[in-house]
Amino acid sequence: MAAALICCCLSCKKKVIDPSELTGDLAKLTEAIAADSTNAELYYLRAQYYYDNKLIENAEKDILRCVALDNTQAKYYVLMSDVYFAKKETDLTEENLQKAIQLDGNMNDARLKLAELYYYERMYDECMKTIDEASQKNPHNPTAYLIKAFCYKDLQDTANYLRMLYLVKDQNPKEIKAHLELGYFYQQKKSPEAIAHYQNALIIDPNNEEINYNLALLYTDLGDIEKSKEQYNILLSVAKEGDYAKNALYNLGFISANIDGDYEQAISYYTKAIEMDNLFTGAYYGRGEAYEQLGKYEEARADYERCLKITTNYEPAIAGLNALDKKQ
Repeated sequence: MAAALICCCLSCKKKVIDPSELTGDLAKLTEAIAADSTNAELYYLRAQYYYDNKLIENAEKDILRCVALDNTQAKYYVLMSDVYFAKKETDLTEENLQKAIQLDGNMNDARLKLAELYYYERMYDECMKTIDEASQKNPHNPTAYLIKAFCYKDLQDTANYLRMLYLVKDQNPKEIKAHLELGYFYQQKKSPEAIAHYQNALIIDPNNEEINYNLALLYTDLGDIEKSKEQYNILLSVAKEGDYAKNALYNLGFISANIDGDYEQAISYYTKAIEMDNLFTGAYYGRGEAYEQLGKYEEARADYERCLKITTNYEPAIAGLNALDKKQ
């Protein structure tokens, strides 16, 4: 009888759950919680799943239950801060990040999130102080310096803004935001130096539509029309729709008409842009101009009139119609 009892108890022994095996699997996490409803880590993992999938209310319920079961883990408070930030409850976001730092003074992840929160709220002094604390814990900290760069940008401290961006780039050559910011900066000055920064960014993310578009626009500003057209076509090979694609087509139409003098090609580009967005006033006007240059006045008139239906009192279209009246 005793042997049978021991055998029965062993067969009924509760299975030990390894939470790390359940990460990202909602059904298994829910099943595990049902079997072990006092395991804080399981609630944390499910809250993380909900948060990652933008199910914020569900994430909040689970992370609150998690902390009620175990209030000693800094990472739980960091996730709670993410949830509250998603809800735009910034006071609770700050409170939970401060709690995480109190529990684990070496948790730079919490400090960086706190610095980002202060930057978001335009509390630049607090942001800088928090970044300095994070940097003391870990001098090799490109994310901290990137946040600092944005602070200096807002404060119009150009020298320190650039210094931080180059520091980020040195510490993490794959930080695309640093390359992109440097590209923006030099593009605004119409400086060829922007080219290298955009090209470095494209090495990291060759299909990035924004970077391809900016580089194409920069080539136009610098007078290198062939490279501009080449870059726009690279963009169009990866972007089949959306604002960058339609604007690339519009710009190619503008180049064809106003630089190359190829009005038929311009009409083709403008038409493709209109097919993407049938309320694209600028594309209708550009196509109308191209038709007018080819002597196709009725087609031009139709496009100018379409402009006015979309955008009342659109002055270029009004001028175009007046010009057509005189010609006809």
